[in-house]
Amino acid sequence: MAHQSLAVAATVGAAPPADGDDVVIVKSRYGDYEVRRDHLITFPKGLIGFGDQRRFALLDLPNPGADRFKLLQSLDDLALAFHVLPLQPETSGFDAADIAAAVGPMDIKAESLAVLLIVTLRRAGDGVELTANMRAPLLVDANSRTAHQHVIANEKYSLRQRLN
Repeated sequence: MAHQSLAVAATVGAAPPADGDDVVIVKSRYGDYEVRRDHLITFPKGLIGFGDQRRFALLDLPNPGADRFKLLQSLDDLALAFHVLPLQPETSGFDAADIAAAVGPMDIKAESLAVLLIVTLRRAGDGVELTANMRAPLLVDANSRTAHQHVIANEKYSLRQRLN
């Protein structure tokens, strides 16, 4: 089954939107982004540990070497942003049954589901260690632009899945 991809809201230095578009300026550590309001993502319950942070924009990172990652920037607290890794549900590494159980109560249709993993970057020796939280993915309805962070009870998913 084909899944809808989650379009990125904006890129740094993108051409200004057409006249009449309803946009917000999002300030991030990487610069200012112009984002259409209909591209914002709402987390009705916030994120774990950040329950009051509900409005986010999904942004491109300016580094071409990091093109598989995105920035999930809070609009409620501009100092809060997460590096995330977008995945297609069928190639995400999650069992279909675990995804179905997670999205069932959220009423997200399979064809509009997008999965984001929060990524942590840690200095390790001379390099950087990248890990992703597979235990608590962000499940996004690409049609309604609403999302939920869901803790999967299956312990086979790591809190720190190595990416490099």
